[in-house]
Amino acid sequence: MIDSNTKTKIHFQKLRDKWNDRHREIKHSFAKKHAEVLTWAIDSLPAKRHVAAASLSAMMLVSNSGGLPNLSLQNNADNSNTPVIERTRKLDKKSLLALDLATALPREVRPLNENEEKDISTIISDDLGMKVTAEMNGIRLNRSYGLIGGEQHLERYPGDTLAKHASNVEESNMFLPSGMAPGLGAWRHFAKSEKSLTQKDIEREKYYIAAPTFLAPGFNENVKEYKDFFKYRKMIVVNPKTGAAVVVVIGDAGPGQSTGKHLGGSPEVMHYLDLGKGPRKGAVLYYFIDDPGDTIPLGPLQ
Repeated sequence: MIDSNTKTKIHFQKLRDKWNDRHREIKHSFAKKHAEVLTWAIDSLPAKRHVAAASLSAMMLVSNSGGLPNLSLQNNADNSNTPVIERTRKLDKKSLLALDLATALPREVRPLNENEEKDISTIISDDLGMKVTAEMNGIRLNRSYGLIGGEQHLERYPGDTLAKHASNVEESNMFLPSGMAPGLGAWRHFAKSEKSLTQKDIEREKYYIAAPTFLAPGFNENVKEYKDFFKYRKMIVVNPKTGAAVVVVIGDAGPGQSTGKHLGGSPEVMHYLDLGKGPRKGAVLYYFIDDPGDTIPLGPLQ
């Protein structure tokens, strides 16, 4: 029999979930109605986009009660020559996801509590159209929100060379300067030989992350089970500031705690997360993808 305290807790959880759903509906409705203004606001403050998003999210709540004045852009030098429909298209899933996450994340990069983790997994699942979760089969990483840093390419098969990791000049110029790691990934080679290398192997190395699987709760007591679970486990990594998201696999273990980073990303992953330049480091969210049929392809979500 459920006691009164438990009933009260369940009741408030349902109310909180309904409020969060309604909140997102309001924001998305506002975004569609004022897409031109939102696009301009987000694009005009690239260094403080998360601040703009948070402010706009608050404005959306006001708009639901009729308290927001009519917003419009007139004679803006940056976009006056661009058709409205083209500017509106820019307010895509990335921008909407960034807006949703802006009001759900804590100010500092820290482990999320249970409610925060659940709310964010719901946001990502709803906005990207895939089921994501911080825990699967009773297994989880030590956190789902942390700092990612750039990694090098991994050797895919014995005798693999860095030059073979690029299929054209553009990829060569963009991704090969990161170099190749001196050692192998946690699961050793992706293929036994160059001849047996498949497209799936190529994409797994291309879109891999290094995750501290050894810090997962229960890892030391269940080493083999956990290693089997984490090997090439599919995940979604999201840059909450821009809404950029990449479907990846766990292809290596790391980084070490002494690095101050909580996750590592291949050169391609960092590029598509909008973190490929400068310090090649930033805050990201990372959740398991529930995809038993392996129908969701690896790579950036367009």
